[in-house]
Amino acid sequence: MATSLRPLTVDDLATVLDINETNVHHLAPMDEEELRWFLDDATLALGAEVDGDLVGFVLVLAPGLDYPSRNYAWFTERYDDFLYLDRVAIDERARRQGVGTAIYDEVEGAAAERGVPLLLEVNLRPINEPSLAFHAQRGFGEVGTLDHDEGAKVVRLLAKEP
Repeated sequence: MATSLRPLTVDDLATVLDINETNVHHLAPMDEEELRWFLDDATLALGAEVDGDLVGFVLVLAPGLDYPSRNYAWFTERYDDFLYLDRVAIDERARRQGVGTAIYDEVEGAAAERGVPLLLEVNLRPINEPSLAFHAQRGFGEVGTLDHDEGAKVVRLLAKEP
């Protein structure tokens, strides 16, 4: 059951939105209009397939975009150049099968090839323990925290240098 990565297309909209919605407690909501924006403007918009089925996706942005995210803005204020992993999600049925590893190998490779840090955030409140452990294992270090919604949501801002 090898994972293959490919560019996302408009044919993937429904599946990507379903995967996002299933994982929305760790991500942010996303509608079709926003996903279409990502397909047009993301540096990387990749789908992960196992046995021909789309089971995950990743959306990565470069600096300089008009993107209304406090996390992206925080990184933009502190880094001249980077890749920002806005969201990654994997269908529950495909977890612990190497899909996340395949996605991160590709994205980390793209950042290293450009010689820029890979930046992202992980929820501290509500806590996402598996994601925190995964990123620590891959060598991401904390560069800050950001409070959203008066403490209802707090994220740990992470960076992996090239």
